[in-house]
Amino acid sequence: MITGKTRDFTRYLGCHHNLDDAIELLLDADFTALADGSHTFGGKRFRMNIWRAALEKNPVWEAHRTVIDIHIILEGTESIAWAPIDQLAGWTGYDAQMDILTSTDSYQGTLCVLSAGMFAVFFPEDAHKPVIGSGDVRKAEIKISYALETDVQADDSLLTHLGTASLMTDRLWLRQYRIDDAQAMFDNWAGDAEVTRTLMWNTHPDVGYTQRLLQNWIKSYKTGRYYHWAIEHNGQVIGDIALVTWSPKRLDGEIGYCLTKKYWNQGIMTEALRAIMRFLFVEVGFRRLILRHATNNPASGRVMEKAGLVFEGCLRQAHPDKQGSFSDLALYAALKEEWLRVYPAKTSTSNW
Repeated sequence: MITGKTRDFTRYLGCHHNLDDAIELLLDADFTALADGSHTFGGKRFRMNIWRAALEKNPVWEAHRTVIDIHIILEGTESIAWAPIDQLAGWTGYDAQMDILTSTDSYQGTLCVLSAGMFAVFFPEDAHKPVIGSGDVRKAEIKISYALETDVQADDSLLTHLGTASLMTDRLWLRQYRIDDAQAMFDNWAGDAEVTRTLMWNTHPDVGYTQRLLQNWIKSYKTGRYYHWAIEHNGQVIGDIALVTWSPKRLDGEIGYCLTKKYWNQGIMTEALRAIMRFLFVEVGFRRLILRHATNNPASGRVMEKAGLVFEGCLRQAHPDKQGSFSDLALYAALKEEWLRVYPAKTSTSNW
């Protein structure tokens, strides 16, 4: 399951190829202006239904086997419960024509409250109980095929997807997250308002939130197209670095990172960033990588410069900050051929 704001859709590129295509189409289309009823888009590969739903106190659980289910709130507020499908009992027989099975299990699950401008994505392993509440809500529901088709896979044939491979540097182990990293992640950076002050996501309210987020990230590793590393130093997880968005057509992507303040100004993030860039350029096949930082965080710009990126310009008032205003963003980029002339060494990978 993934939840968030529709304006942040691009953060979830890379979780599943068909979901990537749907996100790009949703960003281009003003679906909020569509009339109630059924709509098709993307060459009829995706189906959207817009309607006004009556909320209930105790609806039934549902799950799907062949589609990814996206719920987008257009008006009002809706609560949706989530649970792993294998934690529920009493499932009905599977309706293949409607691609649905239901359960009246009394398990409460995890409740997500969604208001206008928010969304939730459910994969086949996610049971969900929608339309909880009172009154009604106007929403869009989109069904996306979970199966990867050959012609879809061909879109990024120029990339050699390896997923989040383990990378070793002189001081660091860059690896996939594990669920037991949640406490260290929350303590070291995700729950620290000083670390997150200029970042594009909010400070985590508690370690439970961090753990739920990690569960989604760990699921995404299975796609082989998800690039998100924990930074481990001396046996401790101290930071995060990821390819947050990418395009298989342009062969470019954007990297984001953060680090616990105990290790600021020690060259740790520069070391991690160079390793990730080399892996994405040499092993995966990207031709251009970018990073952005809020201009009131100049230390991040120095990391980018030391890692070999070139300042390209300023995006004025492009970032809504945590003070209710807007900040400028500095844009840095590196081109594969230019960067590898300066940093030609190979990345060490392993299967730890």
